Amino acid sequence: MLSNKTDFFIGLLAGAVAGAVGYKLFQDHKEQILGSFDSLTSKFSKTEETALSEEELQAQKEHLEDLIAEQKAAKKAK
Repeated sequence: MLSNKTDFFIGLLAGAVAGAVGYKLFQDHKEQILGSFDSLTSKFSKTEETALSEEELQAQKEHLEDLIAEQKAAKKAK
């Protein structure tokens, strides 16, 4: 019974120390870590920097309207 409590408190202490060390390391290298994440996320980001032209937007709008009309027609046919 005493062993279970001792193991618990040793684990609790070890976890607290590991958390404190991790936090300290993160604070010391914050700019480097966040810069690495920013560079990774920018590589995989799906947002495009270029703006779409009005013609491209109009074509997308018409395509979406066609899809909506097809779905409405399919629902009415059922």
